[in-house]
This record gives sequence, C-alpha cells and structure tokens, in this order.
Amino acid sequence: MEKSVQELKILIRELILEIADLKERVATLERAGNSEPQIRLRSEADLIKLRGEGYEQLGQLYNEGYHVCPIAYGQIRSDGCLFCIAFMEKE
Repeated sequence: MEKSVQELKILIRELILEIADLKERVATLERAGNSEPQIRLRSEADLIKLRGEGYEQLGQLYNEGYHVCPIAYGQIRSDGCLFCIAFMEKE
C-alpha cells in the first residue's frame, strides 16, 4: 500500500511538471499567433464541399477493402461491414 502511494505521488509530480510545460508551450504559441495573419474562415459551401470530398475518400477506402467505421478503421475487410455502410450513409 505504501509503495503504491509513493508511486502515485511520483506520478502526480510528473503530471504537474508536464502541465507546466504545456502551459508554457501554449503561451509561446499564443504569442507567435498574434504576429501571424488571421486565418480565413471557411464558408458553408466550402465546408459542404470538404464534407463531400471526405465521404468520397471513405467510399474509395471501403471499395479498396478497408474498414471506414470507427470500430475497425483502417483494418482490412474480408466481407461487407454493416457498421461501415451505416457510417457512410450518415450526413
């Protein structure tokens, strides 16, 4: 029991150090971001076009024999997958 408490203390200490490092990185990125030009927001038509391209790519992957469903994404399919088909039919 005492050993596991000590291990937890070490883990917490490491996490606190990592959080501090991440905060420092975020601050650096925010300072660097202020000097760069603003990113153009995409229009709704651009988003619809991107969504269509994504579904086309998923269909192509599925036709090449790969899963596109979140359950088995990227794994090779041997037969049809109802999860993949249902996922591709979503909009």
